[in-house]
Amino acid sequence: MKAGRPEDLGTFEAERDAYAAALTDWAQRQADALLERADVKADGPPDFYDLWAAQSPERQAQLAALMQGYGFRLAQIGAWSVLGLWNPEADGWDPAVMEAWLAKAAASHAAEYEQAAYTAATTAVREEGDWRDNLKAGLASWVVAAGMRAVTAATEARSFGSHDAAGASGLTHKIWRTGGKNPRASHVRLNGDAVELGGVFANGLRWPGDANGDADETANCNCRLDYTREGG
Repeated sequence: MKAGRPEDLGTFEAERDAYAAALTDWAQRQADALLERADVKADGPPDFYDLWAAQSPERQAQLAALMQGYGFRLAQIGAWSVLGLWNPEADGWDPAVMEAWLAKAAASHAAEYEQAAYTAATTAVREEGDWRDNLKAGLASWVVAAGMRAVTAATEARSFGSHDAAGASGLTHKIWRTGGKNPRASHVRLNGDAVELGGVFANGLRWPGDANGDADETANCNCRLDYTREGG
C-alpha cells in the first residue's frame, strides 16, 4: 500500500501555530506550579534544586514527547511538499525513518528549554527587589519565549522533512527561499541560492532552522527550501 499525505495534517502555518500554543500552554503550567510551590516559603528565595531541578528528568521527558509529536507532523508537511511535486507515490520514502532524528532533536530542544527555565528563575531571584516579583517576571519571559522556540523548531522540522524526502526522491540540489514578514538581512541575501543536497549554505546551515547553527541565524526563522534534480 502506497503512502499518502495524512488527511489530518493541516497547513504548515496552522500546525506551527498549534505547536506554539501547546508549548506556551505547557510552559505556563510549569511556571504556575513553580510559583505556587515557591510561595510556600516565606523567609527568602527557595532552594530551586528542590523545587525545579529535582523533577527535571520527568519534565524533560514530557516536553520532549510534546515536541516530538508536533515535530513529526511538521516534518511530514515538509516531506509531502516535496513528494507531491517530485515523487507522488513516495517511492523509496518512509515517514518512520524520520522518527529517530526527530526524537533526538526533541530531546535536545527540551533540555535547552528546561535549562533556560532554571537559569531564568535563579537569575531573577538574585536581582534587587522582592524575589517573588522577580521570579514571576523571569518566568513570564520564559513562557513568552516558548512561542519563538516553537516557531524555530517548526521550521527545523519542516526543513528536515523536506530534505529527507528530497534525498529519497533522487533530488540533488536545494534552494533557499526566504520567508516571513521581517527576515534577516543574511537570509534575504540567501534567497535563491542553491547548493548540493549534502552541502551547507553560505550561513553554515544545512536548512532553515538548523539546530547546528547559532541562534542569530535560526531563531524565529520562517524560511524554507525548494529542490531540483541535476539534469532536470
